[in-house]
Amino acid sequence: MLELDCDNCSNATMQGLRALQHDVLERLARGRPLQETMNELCRRAEQLVPHVICSVLTVDREGRLHPLAGPSLPEHYSLALDGMRMGPDAGSCGVAAYFGEPIEATDIETDPRWADFRALALPLGLRACWSSPIRASNDRVVGTFAFYYPSCRGASPLDRTIVDTCVHLCAIALEQEERKEHIRRLAYFDAVTGIANRAAMEQLGESAIAAAVANGFGAAIHCVDLDNFKEINDTLGHRAGDILLKSVGERLSAIVKKGDIVARIGGDEFAVVQSHAASPADVGGFAMRLMEAMTAPFDLEEAMATVGVSVGIARAPDDGFDLRTLMRKADFALYEAKSSGRGHFRFFDPGIESRISANRRIWQDLKQSVDGGEFELHFQPIVALGVARVCGYEALLRWRHPRDGLRTPEDFLPVATKAGLLYEIGAWILNEACASAAALPPDARVSVNVSEVQLEKTGFARDVAAALAGADMDPSRLEIEIAGPLRLDDNAEILSCLTAIRQLGVSIALDDFGAGGATLAHLRALPVDRVKVGRSLTQAVATDPRAATIVKALVVLAHDLGVATTAEGVETDAQLRMMRQFGCDEIQGFVVSPAQPLSAFLEGADSARPPLSLA
Repeated sequence: MLELDCDNCSNATMQGLRALQHDVLERLARGRPLQETMNELCRRAEQLVPHVICSVLTVDREGRLHPLAGPSLPEHYSLALDGMRMGPDAGSCGVAAYFGEPIEATDIETDPRWADFRALALPLGLRACWSSPIRASNDRVVGTFAFYYPSCRGASPLDRTIVDTCVHLCAIALEQEERKEHIRRLAYFDAVTGIANRAAMEQLGESAIAAAVANGFGAAIHCVDLDNFKEINDTLGHRAGDILLKSVGERLSAIVKKGDIVARIGGDEFAVVQSHAASPADVGGFAMRLMEAMTAPFDLEEAMATVGVSVGIARAPDDGFDLRTLMRKADFALYEAKSSGRGHFRFFDPGIESRISANRRIWQDLKQSVDGGEFELHFQPIVALGVARVCGYEALLRWRHPRDGLRTPEDFLPVATKAGLLYEIGAWILNEACASAAALPPDARVSVNVSEVQLEKTGFARDVAAALAGADMDPSRLEIEIAGPLRLDDNAEILSCLTAIRQLGVSIALDDFGAGGATLAHLRALPVDRVKVGRSLTQAVATDPRAATIVKALVVLAHDLGVATTAEGVETDAQLRMMRQFGCDEIQGFVVSPAQPLSAFLEGADSARPPLSLA
């Protein structure tokens, strides 16, 4: 309890002051709302000092004053003070907060510190004001407590005793509220960005969505993912990453409307609850504004950076009524947006959920497929047109799934890539293909597709050498096909790896050349022995003169560079004739044979011999 000391107080006043103190402390202990408690304190103080009007203002960290309690003051008066800056001429309360000392204005009409505010006070009959600073335990001014008088006068000894007690009680109350606010911010606000966190989103988002649906507005959840945050964090450091996250939060907050919610829900993921979303056009328009807000470069102090975003959207009530369901579906849509090449937004639809569920099943099954012996290689023969005979085989992966049967790479390799299993699977293919070569004709080469992930891994050339040694295979019989596009802006590691592989005596081929995979830039930059004309170009040569011209030019160009050519996907006699006419060295495709198990090409098997039309 606070010590009360008043030589000039009557017993009744002392009892009233003790009762005020007891009641306020009890309210604080019971966690009653701060404003309600402070209003009660003012009313009780006004009862102890007749004809006095009390007020409590808070002071924020920017030095602005905000009305907290003043039950006997008109609302318009309190509102006029809201946001007022403390200063040497800001009325009794503003000056008291500024200097941290009690300020007595015994005549508001003539006091120069009231020059800007006397027109507010005098019409209300407020003639004098005594304001005292409220200090926290660290001595920071957190508020003011004021007595307004209806006559020009100063504070009496009784007034001073009552104000001392009230200021102490206010200090306890305001500091307790600050602690509660600090705990609340830790619990519900993100420490890096200052915006709401996942816990706040779960609490506020649920009610916002329910209210929007109940009022017929509809609502939408936008899950936002930064497209290259990790690269910025890794290259510029975590401070730059934090600045970026804070800036993203600020830009998102700047475009939302009242009632919307912006939150950081983890890592580089944000979420926005759009509380007025009447139509898909409204939602799509907001998503576009969101993405446009991220296009300007971010100032990260030591560098400028541009960051794209991907957005997944779920709508209420169309996709669900509760936040958890909508967040899950917005996540599905975000996954689809990122799979589309990033920098896109996607609405949820049931097909997305089905595809993702299927991919998750594949993911789970893939983890045990290598050790479980479920992978196998099929081989497609490659025919040398000059001698009309098989000169090699391309090893192609198949997955003998225990439930779904035989599956081709198109069904599962994208999932394997995301699961980080591509290198392990690629290593199995390499070793199995080299081991299988022993069963094939000794002059036939074996082609193996290799991804960028494998080429970038330190020691891959040693892995190739180990596979050759383990199978006792002549290196000249192995050909590494570079599958898919490679980055050429920073290819020193890949170039070194390919050079080391060629030094082993292994040949290098560019797969799917001219049709979305390898390009002329790759042909110039990388050490290659062969280009494989892409399937889509090959299959168009007999019907599309432009495609025929392109393929013919590619063959001539490759030969001028001393590089051999193989046409993939040859399926008809017409395509075969065109490839022969263009001078292509080799072909592979259904016109020869589909990819089949190794047993189909062992000595004596009919399918090992090319059809007579090739002769």
